[in-house]
Amino acid sequence: MKKFVIVLLIACLLLGCGIGYFVARHNPAPAPAESVPSDTADAPEAPAETVPDASGIAEEAPVMETRRLDLSALRDRYAPDQVVGSSEGIDVTWEEYFYWLNDMGSQAQSHIDTMALYGQARRWDDKIEADSDTTFAQYTVQMVEDCIREMHTIESLCAENNVTLSAEDEEALAQQLQADIVSYCGEGATEEDFTAFLTETYGSRGMYDRLNRLTMLYGGLYKALYGENAANVSDEEALSYLTDGGYLCAGHILFLTVDSSTFEPLDEETVAAKLATAQQVSDELRSIEDVEARAARFAELKAEYCEDSGKELFPDGYLFAPGTMVTEFEDGVANLGEYEVSEPILSAYGYHVIMRLPLSLELSLQTPDGNSAANARAAYASAQFRSMVSARLEQAQLQLSDELTDFDLMPYLVEQG
Repeated sequence: MKKFVIVLLIACLLLGCGIGYFVARHNPAPAPAESVPSDTADAPEAPAETVPDASGIAEEAPVMETRRLDLSALRDRYAPDQVVGSSEGIDVTWEEYFYWLNDMGSQAQSHIDTMALYGQARRWDDKIEADSDTTFAQYTVQMVEDCIREMHTIESLCAENNVTLSAEDEEALAQQLQADIVSYCGEGATEEDFTAFLTETYGSRGMYDRLNRLTMLYGGLYKALYGENAANVSDEEALSYLTDGGYLCAGHILFLTVDSSTFEPLDEETVAAKLATAQQVSDELRSIEDVEARAARFAELKAEYCEDSGKELFPDGYLFAPGTMVTEFEDGVANLGEYEVSEPILSAYGYHVIMRLPLSLELSLQTPDGNSAANARAAYASAQFRSMVSARLEQAQLQLSDELTDFDLMPYLVEQG
């Protein structure tokens, strides 16, 4: 079973969720489009348990978990400003702890409700996995504590590196606030209206401001360490990142053997003609001994013949990590020397005439985790940044008051009809 918490604070910040963190949590943006064209990349398989198959819906209504968190009772347990613990030398208030209880508890409840719709009844005191001793209620508390540790770790890192908000940052935050006020409370609403809205929905104006500022500071921390657009990363560091990661770089001329819209196979006569043309192109390029002349002619023939839908987005070729492209294309590149041209190579998309290129520090690239980066410097900086934050998180401790140590959510679950 997949964990029901999909995105924690650190993941959201690392992916650059923007300053409207509260809004992003409650109105998630659509996933970014695939950065590598389908003509050259394997389509990712859907996670096995992310979306249950419709055939699994029970014919009879499943037994639903009718208990819900009593958020009012939870919120009123302590005063908002009461200190209930500390992490990284920063006090944890009840306002903060309750914010994450509401957030993580809502995600847990959503997961339980969704699974019930597919005939897989879950209750708060059920184990999250068959081989686990942790219940949904316990796991929710663990996620709350993880979020607090992550937030405090980031705040500490920013303070240690003297990262502060600029006047432009403050203005951007003010503009975001005004946009959120209108979005949630309507035209003409005031900050007081917005604060009341957050309170009524068990949110927190203090946490709204804190998280939005922290997201902005987090971007500033990255710039402080690696420069604007990772400009402080040296050529040697960036090239080493590509080499150590087994990156490959190549251009290709694709002759489709399937319909570009339906991906249905083309007729045999058309496919034979495409292969003949691909062979002619390959033979011509392979006969050119001068590397610069061969590269120039490759560009001309690519403009004339290439049917790759990504050629406009990636005119200078693809820079990719192992496992991110179709196998035939990737193996073909790996078997070539720099500026060497392949014979026509058949994949599910068609015939590829490939020219291997030197590793580039400027091309955008696809990383092993499926994300993209502007260039090798940015990829190196992101990897180093994640590693640094993760290492710090491993060491971060959260000390809670005796009342919240091993906090039990079960007494705060109430039956609802």
